[in-house]
Amino acid sequence: MAREPLPLGTWGSIKVSRLAAGTWSARSKYRDMDGKVRIVEARGGSTASARRNLLQKFADRKTPRYGLVNPRSKINELIEVFLVELQASDKADRTKDKYAYCIKKYISPAIGEVRIVEATSGVIDNFIRKLVEDAGPSTARSCGAVMSWMFKLALRHDAIIVNPVIGVSIPRNRTAKPQALDAAQYQDLREKLIGWETAPALGRPRSQELHEIADCLIATGARPGELFALTWDDVALDADPPTVFINATVIRTTTGGVRIQDHPKSQHGIRHLTLPDFLVEQLQERRKRQEELGVPNPLNLIFPSSTGTVCDANNVGKLWRKVADSLGYTWVTLKTFRKANATLIARALGPEAAAYQAGHSKVSMTQEHYIEELREALDTRSVVDAFKPKDGSRPAEEHAQPGDEQAQPAEKNPTENNEKDDPKV
Repeated sequence: MAREPLPLGTWGSIKVSRLAAGTWSARSKYRDMDGKVRIVEARGGSTASARRNLLQKFADRKTPRYGLVNPRSKINELIEVFLVELQASDKADRTKDKYAYCIKKYISPAIGEVRIVEATSGVIDNFIRKLVEDAGPSTARSCGAVMSWMFKLALRHDAIIVNPVIGVSIPRNRTAKPQALDAAQYQDLREKLIGWETAPALGRPRSQELHEIADCLIATGARPGELFALTWDDVALDADPPTVFINATVIRTTTGGVRIQDHPKSQHGIRHLTLPDFLVEQLQERRKRQEELGVPNPLNLIFPSSTGTVCDANNVGKLWRKVADSLGYTWVTLKTFRKANATLIARALGPEAAAYQAGHSKVSMTQEHYIEELREALDTRSVVDAFKPKDGSRPAEEHAQPGDEQAQPAEKNPTENNEKDDPKV
């Protein structure tokens, strides 16, 4: 009868032998998690020491499924394996660049030399809390997401039993309530913006496109990166109704440049949007102006840079903040136009329509971060009037109310007077 194999993760009898003066060896068969039986050896200064060291090896031993990392591997070794998986994933290029930057800038310098088996929840929590103080909650959350994925990978390779990031609490940023421009504010801002563009300036001529960029952002609700990735092939100005097809975005590369990514931020960001008449007219004039000037535009972009390349949304954002401050609209950023669009559409068509326009997968995201709260009281009188009591349905007055009638003097008892007048009584 065949002998039963050792259960996974167990060992056979331990044999201790003397190798040299003061050196002892303890050996035993161990059945690893891949089902293979291997000889494991440990040495010590005595038989007891050699045996203890061997038992410790058994306790720490986990055969990696793919042989890439183990409990004794350093986090930097885990990072190398993780980066390969990250690049092979279907994450957006911007996300890949962001995660790689978090590793290079924060994770590897701080805990890269820590071994996987030493990376307890306490070690990770200490790292995250210091990161919150040094770089802020947003960066800490990004690094937390990266490490959670990294240790899930270690878990799949049997290098750990529990993901240590699970027990770590990462504080959230305090989300400010969305503030949107109303129509009157935007008209005032636009007039001042055109005045700034046409005013004489020393040195380099001022940009003449900021008001057109603002018009496109507030009319479509597109992200700045989505706007700067649009080509003339993406708009149908002669259609009924005129539309624009959002299908790409501009991202920054790890080398500091920009390029067009062939898809927007998320799958829900791929959408067709209708264009108002004033924007159609403006875009037609813009296309005609580009053709007349003959400025190089090899990518056929609607908003190319001054050299005909991809426009950097970060650079436009920096210029916008400078101009907005000088115009008295410090609180208005390029994202504010997106909030104004979402708020206006939500008021007229509901939050679901606003979420589609913004390219969000969840309506709650649009409501929480983009739609400004209604500041005025809703006129619900016509609705609540349904509870108005019907005519004649009020209870009848069965009892007189106190004070309605004057009190009458009490009548005298006739027997009382007779008793007083009768001398016999």
